[in-house]
Amino acid sequence: MTQIPTSTMLQTVFRQSLYALLAVSACVQLAHAETQREVSNIAQSSGHAVKSVTDALDLPEVWWKTSQYVRWLPEVVMGVFIICYIANMWVGRAKNTDIAMAFAKTYCTEGSLLERNFSQIGARIDGAPDMLLRESMHKFNIYATGRRFCKNFQATLDLKHRQDLLSLASYVISPRKDRIDIDIAMNETNMQPLVLVIATPRLAKDLSKSLPDVKSFARPIDVSQHELPGFPSKRLHVWTESKSTFYELMTEKVMDLLFGRAAFEETSKYFRYLHFSSENPEGFSKHSLKLSFDLPPENQMQDLTQVLTATLHFIDVIGSHQLSPEAKDKAAKRRAKQAAEERKSTAGEREQAQQLKRQEKKQEELEKVKRMTPEQRAKFKAREERIQTKRAMKQRMVRA
Repeated sequence: MTQIPTSTMLQTVFRQSLYALLAVSACVQLAHAETQREVSNIAQSSGHAVKSVTDALDLPEVWWKTSQYVRWLPEVVMGVFIICYIANMWVGRAKNTDIAMAFAKTYCTEGSLLERNFSQIGARIDGAPDMLLRESMHKFNIYATGRRFCKNFQATLDLKHRQDLLSLASYVISPRKDRIDIDIAMNETNMQPLVLVIATPRLAKDLSKSLPDVKSFARPIDVSQHELPGFPSKRLHVWTESKSTFYELMTEKVMDLLFGRAAFEETSKYFRYLHFSSENPEGFSKHSLKLSFDLPPENQMQDLTQVLTATLHFIDVIGSHQLSPEAKDKAAKRRAKQAAEERKSTAGEREQAQQLKRQEKKQEELEKVKRMTPEQRAKFKAREERIQTKRAMKQRMVRA
């Protein structure tokens, strides 16, 4: 497994150390407040008037009456927190590595699912393919290539930030699961015009607002149980460019593996969303398939076999799917209309920027005129009149 680049590791450690320092400062402030209360009480009972804890501890009778716990409380709190933070960083990093290795051993070794579907797994580092690439302490990448209909396959294991003690604490309020995001770059000649999103209700709402291709080409549909029996329409929302294309892509095998009534009882524990698009310039590839799933526990990684099999089946479904001539014509018209609107919007923005620039220049000239003497203003006005006269003469010559 390829290790994190040194620069990336140092940036991560520096950022997390900064977070730890802020947390330690807060704890020390609380501990210092406790120390100040006790020391002040002891000093007052001894008949001394002091302005600060430091002044009070300089008095021998106050020092010896103050408990060891209170005297060293800020330092103890700081030391314990730093030790716990460093220990958690080590343990969390190791745990995330174990989860990533469990996935790789289950699906990337000889005879496994990905090995049977791709001719090469892993990116070539120094001439030899490396199966698992560590991007950070909580993120790992797996690359594969050598399959029909697609250029390459990338699986990103986005795990919990177990190495960060503060992130672990935040998960108590906002729970998060380990995830795998799969990006498949399709061959342009093997993907028809298409925009499709199937997701859980909350994610469907977010994706419909954040993805430009979905906003431009897709619309929500109600899935008919008559046309697609068993599809979990109450638990999944669908946004698609073409309703007929959606039904064509939901083959019998797709339903059996992923969206059928019996299948979804199992896969719903892991499925988050899928986003298929031929118009995705901001993504991994313009013609791409993206799917996102939650990961099972480390010792149950084989439970993901069904959804990964469905993912690989989608490559064949999309790659072999053909639109009718009428559907192609409609898709081409939608894209031409969208391109015209973008050009119009760009031209409008350019004109607006130029108008704003002219207004700013005019405002600067007015400010400059205000600072002029009467003689300078007269000369400036005469020059502007000459310029306007020349412009008017040129316009009349062009019209003639």
